[in-house]
Amino acid sequence: MAGASETVLQGLVPGMDMNSYGNLEKKKRLSSEQLESLERSFQEEIKLDPDRKQKLSKELGLQPRQIAVWFQNRRARWKAKQLEHLYDTLKQEFDAISREKHKLQEEG
Repeated sequence: MAGASETVLQGLVPGMDMNSYGNLEKKKRLSSEQLESLERSFQEEIKLDPDRKQKLSKELGLQPRQIAVWFQNRRARWKAKQLEHLYDTLKQEFDAISREKHKLQEEG
């Protein structure tokens, strides 16, 4: 029954995670240098091939899975920003067309 309480605790305590043995452990934050390196790599190519994942893992002292998850999360944030930008652009175009239509209706 300890496993169930750990799972509940894991969901309630920010920054806590289960390690591979089922024990709770504090999540380790990435250093600013690690983040900068990951960000530079992401700017070069948003997809992560296995060779580059291994190279980054060795360079940064992180598990390959950590690298993969970071890239996955970063792509999700990137996609959300792209959609936000697209929405703003389309909204501006729609508003301009709507104003033009209203102006033409008043003239006619």
